[in-house]
Amino acid sequence: GMPQIEGVSLTTLYDEVSPGVVNIRVYVQRGGTTGQGAGSGFVLDNEGHIVTNNHVVAEAEVVTVIFNNGFEVRAEIVGTDADSDLAVIQVEEMPDGIAPLPLAESGTVEAGDWVVAIGNPFSLGGSMSLGIVSAVGRAIPSGATPFRIPRAVQTDAAINPGNSGGPLLNLDGEVVGVNAQIASGGSGVNSGVGIPMK
Repeated sequence: GMPQIEGVSLTTLYDEVSPGVVNIRVYVQRGGTTGQGAGSGFVLDNEGHIVTNNHVVAEAEVVTVIFNNGFEVRAEIVGTDADSDLAVIQVEEMPDGIAPLPLAESGTVEAGDWVVAIGNPFSLGGSMSLGIVSAVGRAIPSGATPFRIPRAVQTDAAINPGNSGGPLLNLDGEVVGVNAQIASGGSGVNSGVGIPMK
């Protein structure tokens, strides 16, 4: 049978939430040279607002969003908050079949809860990793939207550089955090501790 956690099929969960997760590509101008970066994000509403990490888009000249069906569209940066490392970008149009991801109620995340991280690690396309909440911290305002980030969460779900900006979700498919950074001892690659939100 398909892998299940607490009666939830992870395959079904991935199929349900992955259309709400996007790949973000940025083009950066630095001293005459053009660089490229990548990250992840998730769809917040039907108006085309997408949440990602501020550090993914901070230096960007051009931001492109690629949906999981391959639809690619330019995005504008509409709000940034360096303190919480969050940004909101907006696309003018979204493809059919894209459902915004619901946000979990603040304060409902506890140590020991199962969580999944979905994103675009190493620009390889959509991927999912499973872990538990290792620790929770305090609620922090995002600064960029009326929403509060549910709370600072530490997880052992594998989070790699391209996952930045992607959602950390509970088994109900609700966003409990944004995969912001990773404690990696300087290697920049997962070593078992991901810190969504600082």
